[in-house]
Amino acid sequence: MVTSKEETTSVVIAQEDREAAETLIKLSQDTRYQPVEEEDAAPSSTLSLQQVSKAPQKSCSCEKCKAKEKQHSKKDDKISMESTKGKTEVDDTDETLMILQEWSHTNPDPVKKLFNGAADVAELFSEPIKKQLTMSDVENGQCRLMLGKQQVQKKMLPLLEHSEIPQGKTEGLDVSVYGPNGEVQTMKFKMWGEDTPVLTSGWKDFVDEYKLEKHRDFLTIWMFRHRVTRGICFAIDSTRFSVTGPLSSRISKSVFPNPN
Repeated sequence: MVTSKEETTSVVIAQEDREAAETLIKLSQDTRYQPVEEEDAAPSSTLSLQQVSKAPQKSCSCEKCKAKEKQHSKKDDKISMESTKGKTEVDDTDETLMILQEWSHTNPDPVKKLFNGAADVAELFSEPIKKQLTMSDVENGQCRLMLGKQQVQKKMLPLLEHSEIPQGKTEGLDVSVYGPNGEVQTMKFKMWGEDTPVLTSGWKDFVDEYKLEKHRDFLTIWMFRHRVTRGICFAIDSTRFSVTGPLSSRISKSVFPNPN
């Protein structure tokens, strides 16, 4: 069938529209599955955990918070002091060793040292006992000078009669103790506990009189029998050194080979 020119044009246009529509549909289907590029994220108003942790903390200036901070500070100081309390460093210097070795090998004459040459005071002196004053020797709650058991047995007991030897928990023996300046004080020579010989009942006054100090003061101790009264006496000389604490094992073994 023959068509007019107008109809042919109309069909052609319709065909072109259809093809264009198909092309658009195809393009829309292809772009539907294309990845969409993310835009740069806008700055977030929420801080990350890392940022929060790095953020400086503002200190509160109210009186309550200040009091709490002060309390915590005092507590930390107390813990620090308690952690170091009672920790005394031993003295292990070569200088201390040399000085004390010289002192230990020196045997002064007690008559000349304490009695100005008055030989009529003592009949016979024992060998001396030498020791460094310890904390327990000068503490207010102790009030006694400890003497080495074996040294007392070896050097001092031979001067005593059997009835004069302190036994166990007895009252002990009244003795006269002469200090560095020659003055005399009354004390008791007894056993502390079961078998530790000590000077007590007046020892605290002796410490105060001569201002004796732990670690720094070193004693030379003799026992003798008084020529006139026949009583048992002690003579004690004190020498002070710049020792900073208890002696190390190395120095103690060298200076006091038989301390007990």
